[in-house]
Amino acid sequence: MKAIMDEDKVIKLLDSQIRNSYGNVFWTHKIHEKDADIYRCWNNWIKIAQIVLSAISTTGIIFILFGVSQNTPLRDGQYDCVRWAALISSGISALLVIANSLAKGYDLGELSASHGATALKLLDLREEYLSLLYDIKAKSINVEEIQERQGELKERTLSVYANAPRTTSRGYGKASKAIEDGEPFFTKDSLNKILPVDLQEE
Repeated sequence: MKAIMDEDKVIKLLDSQIRNSYGNVFWTHKIHEKDADIYRCWNNWIKIAQIVLSAISTTGIIFILFGVSQNTPLRDGQYDCVRWAALISSGISALLVIANSLAKGYDLGELSASHGATALKLLDLREEYLSLLYDIKAKSINVEEIQERQGELKERTLSVYANAPRTTSRGYGKASKAIEDGEPFFTKDSLNKILPVDLQEE
């Protein structure tokens, strides 16, 4: 009877560790998911800016060319219009150079894809941690099986973390809002918020 009680205590401790690991994976998955959204949004805005600025710059250049064309006689005040068009076109061209430099210096599309890929890997791990918690609750596996699966999941989790891109504070903030909790370490109540009802502890 004592041996059974001891095993129950071990399983309870393992269950607590796995719940915390599940919470950390859940949290990190959400941060990478939000970072992927942020970089995708920035990338889309820069692409739109490039298109718009390029169109405006080209329009300004065409206006200048027609304004100084020998076939287009310049009337009073037209020189001022051409000069202003040249100044505005130069400013737009400078902004376009900045947008192009940002696009080349920071591959936002690649960053978004990298965070998205990491989020998918963590989502898979999250589901496997959840499956393990269900098996523990159902008492369908013993201590050795729990430890074996826990060790395997820990190795895979560390591997994903080691190859993951750096997260941002903005992604952290959005993740905090998304799961309504900003703590990286999980209390019983915070874990209960993200666990299915039948796995929550009283």
